[in-house]
Amino acid sequence: MAGIQNRELIEKAVITTDALASAGKLNPAQSDKFIDYIVDETVLKNNARVVRFRNETMEIDKIGIGRRAALPKTEAQDPGLRRGINTSKIVLSPREIIVPFEVGDNFKEVALEENVEDHIIKMMATQFANDIEELYINADTVGPSILESDYREGGDTAKYVKDKYLALQDGWFRLGDGGHSYDAEGKNIGLSVFNAMLRQMPTKFRRNKAALRWFVSPDLAQIYFEKLSTRATALGDQAAGGAGHSPFGVPMIEVPLLDFLPPVVQHVVLAGTTAVALRYAPVSSVVVTPSTLETTPTTPYILDSDYELVASTGAINRKAGGAISDGQTVKVTYAANPQILLTHQSNFIVGIGRDIRIEKDRDIYKGVNQYAITAKLAVQFEESDALVKGKNIGQGV
Repeated sequence: MAGIQNRELIEKAVITTDALASAGKLNPAQSDKFIDYIVDETVLKNNARVVRFRNETMEIDKIGIGRRAALPKTEAQDPGLRRGINTSKIVLSPREIIVPFEVGDNFKEVALEENVEDHIIKMMATQFANDIEELYINADTVGPSILESDYREGGDTAKYVKDKYLALQDGWFRLGDGGHSYDAEGKNIGLSVFNAMLRQMPTKFRRNKAALRWFVSPDLAQIYFEKLSTRATALGDQAAGGAGHSPFGVPMIEVPLLDFLPPVVQHVVLAGTTAVALRYAPVSSVVVTPSTLETTPTTPYILDSDYELVASTGAINRKAGGAISDGQTVKVTYAANPQILLTHQSNFIVGIGRDIRIEKDRDIYKGVNQYAITAKLAVQFEESDALVKGKNIGQGV
C-alpha cells in the first residue's frame, strides 16, 4: 500500500515531462510534495526532523533550562534568586546538489515501454532520494578517495579522485564524533554493547526510552537477530521470525544505506617513521593518497613501499625512502568496523530548500532531452549531548 501511495505522489507532483514548469522552479505546493516524496523514500521518515527553508542559511533556536529550577520556600521571604533559560542557535548551511541526465531520441524510439521518459525521470527522483540519504549518513568535508571509475563512466580503474559529493558537508556519523562515545574494542554486538552505550547517554535524555533510537546497518542488525534466534526462548522465536526488536526498550532502526563497514576518511601527518593511530581500529581497504587530491586521477601510495600499516590497531607510519616526504599530510580512506548511533528520533535535523528546480532543455545536435534536478540540503544534530556513537564493534555473532 505504501509503495502505491508513493508512486501516486510522484505522479501527481512534478516528475512528468508535461508538468515541468518552463522556468524549472517548482511552485511551493510542488516543492512540498517533492520533499514529502524524498522523505518517504528514505529512513528519514519518522526518524528525523525535516526543516524546509528558503534562505541561504537557517538558524534554529534552542531553548533549555540547564540547571535545577526549584528552590526551598520560606514563608513571607523572597528566595533571592531567579531562574532563567538558556538559548542558543543551530545554524544550517545548505549545499547545492544537481542530478544531470539525458534521454536520447533513439532510446525512446526502441523502448518497449510507453512514456519511458517519464518513467526515467521518476527513477532519477528515487535515486536522488537515495543519494541525499547517503550524503546525510556518510558525508565528510575531508573528502574520501574514490576510484575514478566509480565516480564517472569510463574512469580509470586504478587511480583515485576526491569524492567531492561526500565532501560537501559532514554527515551524521562524522558529526557523531562530537557526542558521547563508546569503544567496543572488537566486542560483538549484543546486549552488553547496547547496555554500555545506553549508560553513556546522560540520564536526562534517556528517561523516555521509547523516543530513543538505535541506528544500525542492516547487516549488523541481521547478526544481532541471528544471535537472538539461537536462544530457546520467545525472544529467540521472535528474532527468527524477523520481528522488530527494542534492546532495553529502545527501538532499532535499520539504515539501508549505512555500510556494515562504514567508510572513513581523515588527514594524517606522517613525520619520520613514527606510527600514528587512526580514528578507528581495526581498519581494512586502506587507500593512502596526497591530502591535496582533487579531480585529477592519482595513483595511491604503495603499502610497504611508501608506508606501513598495522590494520588490527589502526596504526600507520611513513616508510623511509618512500614517496611520502617527512612531515607530509596524507589522506587516509578506509573501512572501519561496524558502528551504531544512539539518539532521540527528533535529534536528526534535515534541511531541504524549497527552491527546488527540475529543468528540461533540448540539444538538437545530439538528439537528446536534457534534465537537471537541483536542490539545497543541510544536515545537523539538534543536541550533541543527546548522542552516543558506538564504534569498533566486532564483525562476528
